[in-house]
Amino acid sequence: SSQEREWTFDTGEEDAYLIFGVPETDDVGVSFWCTLGMGEIRMFLPEAGESLAADKTIDVEVNAAGKSFSLPGQTAVNEETGSTSVEVHLKTDSPFLAALIGADRFTVKVGKEESVFPLEGADFESLLRVCAHR
Repeated sequence: SSQEREWTFDTGEEDAYLIFGVPETDDVGVSFWCTLGMGEIRMFLPEAGESLAADKTIDVEVNAAGKSFSLPGQTAVNEETGSTSVEVHLKTDSPFLAALIGADRFTVKVGKEESVFPLEGADFESLLRVCAHR
């Protein structure tokens, strides 16, 4: 599609979402979500790689603002695409999340697959505020 992915921040009664994708479509590159006030944020990569085994804990290498972090991720089968998704659990005080604020992009490497996501318009300040422990 000619539509470009963009960052959208949304809160509901119980959850908050920060999604990088094409609005109103299933085209999502990466998303972050939380249950409000629980102090934890989950980063979800719908298509982390087709060669990955599902139901495994793997290292997800992330880099933002010149800082690198290795985070444990959980793989699962993405039924819709046949690819493998990865979910990473982060505390709201994670140094990786702090590094995203003010960075212009971040990279995610899972196995041999590397993705680069721009951060222009990504409202991590709001996400962290509503996700932090109440």
